[in-house]
Parts: sequence; C-alpha cells; structure tokens
Amino acid sequence: MALFVNLVITAAIVATAGWQIVKVLRKSKQGKCAACDYKCAAKKMMVDAKRRPN
Repeated sequence: MALFVNLVITAAIVATAGWQIVKVLRKSKQGKCAACDYKCAAKKMMVDAKRRPN
C-alpha cells in the first residue's frame, strides 16, 4: 500500500512539472517570457523601450 501511495504522489509531482514545462514552452513560442503574467522589471523596461521614439 505504501508503494502505491508513493507512486501516486510521484506521478502527481511529475505530471505537474510536465504541465509547467508545456506552459512555458507554449509561451516562449509566442515570444513571451514565463513571467509575462506578472508586472516584473524586465516587462516594464520592454514596454518603456517600445514607447520611446527612435
């Protein structure tokens, strides 16, 4: 029984990690970073650079 519980927990962890990797790869194909859902400093610098005239 303990082996079954350990396998279920391990499978859940591996599945969650795999899903996170898939999400990051999908966003990277769109040209976005993994943190584009948040207001980070890199995103702010990118937006400021796009607004600045050449």
